[in-house]
Amino acid sequence: MMRLELAREWLPEVEGLPETYSQCFRCGACSGICPVKKIRKDFDPRVIVHATILGLKEKLFGTPILWLCSQCRSCVPVCPMEVKPAEVIQALRNYAFKSGLANEETLFEAGRLARVNPGKCIVCLTCVRVCPFGAPSIKEEGYAVIDPAKCHACGICVQECPARAIELKPAAEFETLKVGVAV
Repeated sequence: MMRLELAREWLPEVEGLPETYSQCFRCGACSGICPVKKIRKDFDPRVIVHATILGLKEKLFGTPILWLCSQCRSCVPVCPMEVKPAEVIQALRNYAFKSGLANEETLFEAGRLARVNPGKCIVCLTCVRVCPFGAPSIKEEGYAVIDPAKCHACGICVQECPARAIELKPAAEFETLKVGVAV
């Protein structure tokens, strides 16, 4: 049996964690309403929150589990302790980027991030208009980029891009790739 090491010293570095995150008593309200949990048995928001409370860095960043969350925020209003699991997960994602535990290339390869080919982009602004999450923006250099913190890998921008400048790997590849690095 693998033993997970409790190491909470990194938690103060995670910006944006709700102050109430440690009040979770694992009631399961967030898991019960989570649409991702309904189709992915390996995803559970309460397990992520509990692993955060315990400081289980390897469990959180050693797999792509954080990027399964759709950020629909269904879990936020049902939590009796106002833990805000979606905000916990977003803060952990941001920390993963900031600390080098995740990067754009690994997320793209895992099918969890769309990517723009600058040579094909015609700066038509279609991606900016159609993305419900505000992930695409236009760089001064004259092409679109996708913000990994906002991209939900839904594929809307890929479908709508008239120049076919945006790519998204198939989700099936996501199953076999690790997003995190050893911690």
